[in-house]
Amino acid sequence: MRRAQWVALAVLLAAGCKKEEQKPAPPPPEPVALAPAGDAGPAAPAGPGVIRGVVDLTGEPPQMPVLKRGTDPVCAKTPMRDEAVLVKGGKLQNVFVRITQNLPGRVPSTPVVVDQTECMYRPRVQGAVDGQILEVKNTDPTLHNVHAYEGRGTMFNQAQPPSAPPIRKTASPVGIIKIGCDVHPWMLAYVIVCEHPYFAVTDADGKFEITGLPVGEYTLEAWHERFGTKAVPVSVKADAPAQVQITFASTDRGPQ
Repeated sequence: MRRAQWVALAVLLAAGCKKEEQKPAPPPPEPVALAPAGDAGPAAPAGPGVIRGVVDLTGEPPQMPVLKRGTDPVCAKTPMRDEAVLVKGGKLQNVFVRITQNLPGRVPSTPVVVDQTECMYRPRVQGAVDGQILEVKNTDPTLHNVHAYEGRGTMFNQAQPPSAPPIRKTASPVGIIKIGCDVHPWMLAYVIVCEHPYFAVTDADGKFEITGLPVGEYTLEAWHERFGTKAVPVSVKADAPAQVQITFASTDRGPQ
């Protein structure tokens, strides 16, 4: 091929490449909608049902001993009694109450928080939805060692010095997570993991409330760390809250 022909061919190829480079870019793909963080499963039914109740304790309540906290100077500054049984006027605090039926629900995006303050776990009893984040904080100016159990097995065992970041774990599977401190053996907390958010914990007056339930027939179970469990049937209607009274006896004992 003559030199003039080579030059002409090169010019044509260069023009073709330039046109190819100037083609408009394809349109971006449509954005994909993502589920909000923390959501899992169908949304909880926005039911009109409400359960209100109170938990009583009959008989002489056990006397809670003063905790021996003198091994740590920080803890010794604040005398405390054992809080396994808290009773006021015959009303029992820290009873976990839940619907036993497996209703659909959504995992909250906010964590369940257990704080270590004044060398005690706060709150002592609370609930979580399966898959929710469990966050353990240390606001004490002393070392704690967070030891969490699923049944008799260890879920996690981690030291937490003062000002350390929170320990974050997934609350799962369904069941009771018992949290202790290997440095301060009197420290205890319980996180009860459920399939749904239809649960509550009794306050200082023994009262509780569960809202947002679909109308229907349910079994309501109450759990206390010392006295075990009680179950009662409850009928939830749309026009009025269901009123429930649950009674433990001071002689009751749950699995230890």
